[in-house]
Amino acid sequence: MNTHPDGNWLITSTPQDNRRQFSLRPRPFPAPDLFSEPPDDWPRPAPVPAVPAAASALRALETLDPTAQANTPTLPNLPGASPYPRARPPAWDLVLIIDTGASMAAWYDSIKAFVESAYKLAHFAHIPVISLHSQGFDPTRPVFDETEVGRAGLGDETRKKIILVITDAVGPAWEGEPLKSRLADWAAVHPLAVLHVAPHPHWSRSALATRPLNLRSPELGGPNTTFEVQTPDDAALDTLVPAEPVPANSVVIPVLELSKRWIEQWCRLLNSSKWVSQQAIVVTPDGDAAEVPDGVEPADAARVPRPRVPAPRQEACAEPTAEQRVVEFLGKALGDTCELTVLLAAAPLNRHIMQLIAYHLMPRTGPEHLAEILSSGLLQVVNTNDPRRTPYHRIVFDFLPGVRMQLLSRQRDGRRDCYEVAQLIDRYLSPAVPEVEGLAVRIRQLTPPDSVDVTYENLHFLEVERDIFHARIPHARADTVHRLGETIDRFKRGETRDQPPTGR
Repeated sequence: MNTHPDGNWLITSTPQDNRRQFSLRPRPFPAPDLFSEPPDDWPRPAPVPAVPAAASALRALETLDPTAQANTPTLPNLPGASPYPRARPPAWDLVLIIDTGASMAAWYDSIKAFVESAYKLAHFAHIPVISLHSQGFDPTRPVFDETEVGRAGLGDETRKKIILVITDAVGPAWEGEPLKSRLADWAAVHPLAVLHVAPHPHWSRSALATRPLNLRSPELGGPNTTFEVQTPDDAALDTLVPAEPVPANSVVIPVLELSKRWIEQWCRLLNSSKWVSQQAIVVTPDGDAAEVPDGVEPADAARVPRPRVPAPRQEACAEPTAEQRVVEFLGKALGDTCELTVLLAAAPLNRHIMQLIAYHLMPRTGPEHLAEILSSGLLQVVNTNDPRRTPYHRIVFDFLPGVRMQLLSRQRDGRRDCYEVAQLIDRYLSPAVPEVEGLAVRIRQLTPPDSVDVTYENLHFLEVERDIFHARIPHARADTVHRLGETIDRFKRGETRDQPPTGR
């Protein structure tokens, strides 16, 4: 800009905002290997709309000082201009611990959106992701991969970190104390909170029995062990949660909904001097968590865990039949969930296929309906030890024995429902799975395959087709269906030289 040498300077613009004395560049999103992806021509379900906004609530921690600093009461507003806060380079890490249990598959798209939104928050220096294996598909796999834990630096007390655990708290690992004790150990060094993907009214069905507490952090961004704790005085809560004192030296872990309002409230706890109301679990010094309701089934290593349903303690009884399981679930589930479950009985199952059918035939449903099915107690995991990374054409879930037939018998128009599902399977899966090519035509004409070559790759697809024709036996060729079933049973008894596939 040029001015006359004898003239006065005229400032025609505002001073430069010096709050950004360092470069804030969004870090690139890591390679998309958190969860398997469907092909490009498959419809992609949208994440829960509120999830990206939930991650943006973490911007409230932008000015949090990484050095230990007492949390003094907030000064009253003074007249005059307020100075900008001192600019600091990104000094905090955000560690995201993501539950990869089978019941979490419905939320993978929303979790990916949350992680992507978090990576756009430039005031975090690093955002490592750790997998939490809450369901033991592989008995040799620990709950945490120690390599990922070491890479995230959770054992480094010199580096300030904020830890968020994203889960539905349904997997068997949440029922034991080692996982909660491990989180309590990290919460003794860093601020840690659990983000529950389900809404608060449904938390009682998980392994986290929370209680309302008033919390205050005497240290800005201090770990959970520094929290001051008060039991709410609201008498209305006495009928819901006993106002028991928190044991000395306990670790309080806040539990939040995956929403902006809940995360903002937790951020207020870390960067202000105010008392904040939080839902929380309490882990006692000896590693025991606060008492949780009874009524949890023993966890089968291959069975997708079902949520808790508070119920009075009952004497041990025989394993429920397939019909009893179906009747119990359909009597409690949402109407749309029931209808979607019956449709899925006519399909081989993994999360991509389940989302595909819901997208085309039940567009009014969302991840909460699919999550209700995944945690129904009707499913088991097959053919994999890592459901989150299996390809779109690999079967991951199957109904427990007898359940599929019970559901198929409850279809309002079995021939039409099975045909509509088969059309989608034929259209989207036949390029990768030749065995399903022509499935829709066979179901419409009630002509089961007369001769098949069973392999480990097509076994589960043929079992679904057999069950569909079994449900239509009065109209289908019963002799052909019987031969198909015998061929499958012979293969499963080991009367073959094929070997099961290796790897995921």
